[in-house]
Amino acid sequence: MRLERDVLGLIALIALLTTATRAVNYMVQSTVPPLARELGLTPSLLGALAAVGAVGQLIGSSVINVALGPSPRKKAVVAAAFAIPLVLAMFWLSGTAELWIASFLSGLSFGVVMPNLINLASVRPEYAERLLAAYSLSLSTSLVIGPAYETAILTRYGYRDVFLFFLPPAILLAALSPRIPIVGARSADLRATYRSALFSKGFVSAALAITSYNVPFIAFVTYLPIYASEELGLAKAAAYSLFLPFFAVSMLTRLYMFLRPVRDVNKAFAVSAALTLLGLAVFYASKSYLLLAAAMAILGVPHGGVFTLSTIMIVRTTSLEERNAVNSLFSSYLVILGTAVPPALGASAELWGYGAMWLVLAPAVAAMSAAFFALFGKTKEFRGLT
Repeated sequence: MRLERDVLGLIALIALLTTATRAVNYMVQSTVPPLARELGLTPSLLGALAAVGAVGQLIGSSVINVALGPSPRKKAVVAAAFAIPLVLAMFWLSGTAELWIASFLSGLSFGVVMPNLINLASVRPEYAERLLAAYSLSLSTSLVIGPAYETAILTRYGYRDVFLFFLPPAILLAALSPRIPIVGARSADLRATYRSALFSKGFVSAALAITSYNVPFIAFVTYLPIYASEELGLAKAAAYSLFLPFFAVSMLTRLYMFLRPVRDVNKAFAVSAALTLLGLAVFYASKSYLLLAAAMAILGVPHGGVFTLSTIMIVRTTSLEERNAVNSLFSSYLVILGTAVPPALGASAELWGYGAMWLVLAPAVAAMSAAFFALFGKTKEFRGLT
């Protein structure tokens, strides 16, 4: 399919916005826990701190994005984008108490911005799946560039200084934010909008699919560098570098999905679920850097695939009018997982050690995958390219 010039321009805008936003967002999510650990927080408090940021993101994605009409939502997106560089400076200056405030404000800002980036694919509905693939590929690109950049920073500087080094992409996001087109109108009946979105085929299928992967992903984001440093004795830069094979393979997976759009969603999800379980088994058995890196590389395939598949599920089963509500609810659900999972895992690590924490992930993956296939294994929209 030959892409039109305006579609290529939209892909370029998606790539720049998404790469800048997700690089900074992921840096905050993965750098605040080790910084807080250095300041003396326990594993349980680290989980609670991650939950505070997730609550802010939940308010931004599920309340502000759904409640506001296009014009005020545009103003909110621009204001949130300009707030992000200020929040990074706040993290750099923070002590233990200020970390909680900065985490909430960071989550709130990203919660406003990020659902609107997913909605960009609906600007040209006839190219929606290709644009979603471009969005997902940009996410993965940012998750290679960002961790590689941070690994290099950590060879000479500490976690606190990382926030200053990420100011340039945050400023780029702020500069581009006025160009974000707003898709979807405010519903006259928010309760009916939420109810319809919550029980829609698109939301339920996407939620089950993403849960099968996001639970272990949240565990890695919050605890992997700490686990690799405290349990395996790796230096900070080496511990953080474990994200590099993970995100490199994820990027290659999404590049493949961009070049070769998915036809059978169910088959692709089955492969992703199987690789998630295999990767977790290798990770649990690993006691060396090389084996951990191999496990993270295996897990990079489902990381690259499942999010893209989830957004395709939404596109294939919703109308353009429904999509903002479903995308906002989907983003909110990701945040709810980010709120609930870190405290639970942190408590298990504090009580029984990190080994027990990693061990509980596989049953969660298996249960969500089984539920997905029980409900949607025969769904016609997922069995062929529309």
